[in-house]
Amino acid sequence: MRKIWHGWEIDWAYEGIVDVAAYVGYPKERVLKSREDDVNDTSLTPPEERDWVDTVASVAYSQDEILIFPLCGGVEAFLSDGPGMINKINKSYGYKNLSLGEWSYSFPVGGFHLDLKMRRLEFWHAYDLPNISEQLSEKWSDWEVFDHYSHYEIQCKQTDGRLQFQSVYQHQLLAKLRGILLKESSNPLDALAFLVKKEADAGRTVEINPNALRYDRFELPRIVKEELLDYALNQLSHPGQPS
Repeated sequence: MRKIWHGWEIDWAYEGIVDVAAYVGYPKERVLKSREDDVNDTSLTPPEERDWVDTVASVAYSQDEILIFPLCGGVEAFLSDGPGMINKINKSYGYKNLSLGEWSYSFPVGGFHLDLKMRRLEFWHAYDLPNISEQLSEKWSDWEVFDHYSHYEIQCKQTDGRLQFQSVYQHQLLAKLRGILLKESSNPLDALAFLVKKEADAGRTVEINPNALRYDRFELPRIVKEELLDYALNQLSHPGQPS
């Protein structure tokens, strides 16, 4: 992105809309909604199918006893209950060593490490989780809480190599990135029209705010997007080399 937006400051919004609101000086309370905590299974039971694994937990009971749990659901699903979840953990589901590549082809979207002796919670997440740090700091008020954002390597370090993530090769990542960035966007008005028709067919009266019918997105021609992407990838592989 920095190669394409030369001269601009580029930052990653790890907390999504909360970071955007903070940047423009808008109160984050206005973009967050309160919700009742779901009742979650915090026994750290693995999912029914191995390829459902998208989260990994590690628990240090002592310096010599670390157990690793393959999970599904994202870090917030397990940590929102606070320290009370620790007594519900079923240690029989834990592994002394775990290679995630034996469970799922897909890289996990998050993970967390609990050090029971130090009362320390560390977690990472690939997706934006608005206000997650503040929420978990309140839930785990007597603990040290660290949000490492996307830095999954921290969990490898804390497990002393007992946890191994999937091997991901650059050509695989670039192919996936190309597919995402060159994907043709859909028109949201099509979904709105479908919803209106469905409600009308059911005999309901539907009123639409005129602003909802605006779709002013500027779409670059595909060939231009391909040229920009090729330039950025070339600069990534060969910094400073003319395109």
